[in-house]
Amino acid sequence: MIPLSHPLTKEALLWSSEANESPPLSPAQWCETKDILRARIDSLTIRLLQQNIAEDRVRLFDAVLSEIGSNAFDHNIGQWRDTPGVLFDSKATDDGILCVLADRGQGLHTTLSRVRPALKNDAEALRVAFTESISGRAPEQRGNGLKFVRSILLEDGIDLWYGSGNAAYAVAKRVEEWLPCDPPVLGCTAILLLRNL
Repeated sequence: MIPLSHPLTKEALLWSSEANESPPLSPAQWCETKDILRARIDSLTIRLLQQNIAEDRVRLFDAVLSEIGSNAFDHNIGQWRDTPGVLFDSKATDDGILCVLADRGQGLHTTLSRVRPALKNDAEALRVAFTESISGRAPEQRGNGLKFVRSILLEDGIDLWYGSGNAAYAVAKRVEEWLPCDPPVLGCTAILLLRNL
C-alpha cells in the first residue's frame, strides 16, 4: 500500500493541492523542464540498476515515471496555474523505492474535457484516462499512455496512488481501487512504490 503519511508523499500532496501560491521546492526536487525531469529519472534508473534490482523491473518503473512525467508537461504547456514544471523526488523506504511526481497544472478533468466535453466529474475523467485510449491533445492520435501505465502496474506489481481533482486511482499488489480524494489535488500527483521483492 502506498504510504500517504510518509513525509515525501505529504509534501507532494501539499504542493499540488495548495490553492494559493505554490509552496517553495528545493532545487533538487523542482524540474522546470521535461529535459531536467528526464535527466533525473535517468539518474534514478542508474542508481536502481546499481542496487541489483532486476533490470526489467527498473525499466518498467522508468517507463511509468516517464509517461506520467511527460503528461504533466505535454498537457499543461501554457496552462500552468502558477509554477511550471513538476516536483520529482524519491526515497528508499523499508518497503522499497518511494517516488513522487506532482504538478500544478490543469488536472485530468480539464485536460480531457477538451476532447470529451460530456465528462461529468473528476472521478469519471480519471477512470477514462486509465481505461480508454483518449488524448487531451486533439487532434493528435495518441492516448494510450495511462492505459499503458495501468497495464504495467497490474502485471508487474508496482504500486501507484494517482490523484487529480477530488478523485484518486490506486493499485497495490495488483489490486485496483477508485477512491475519493480530499483535499482535492488541483493538478495531478502520482506516488509510486517499487516494492522490494
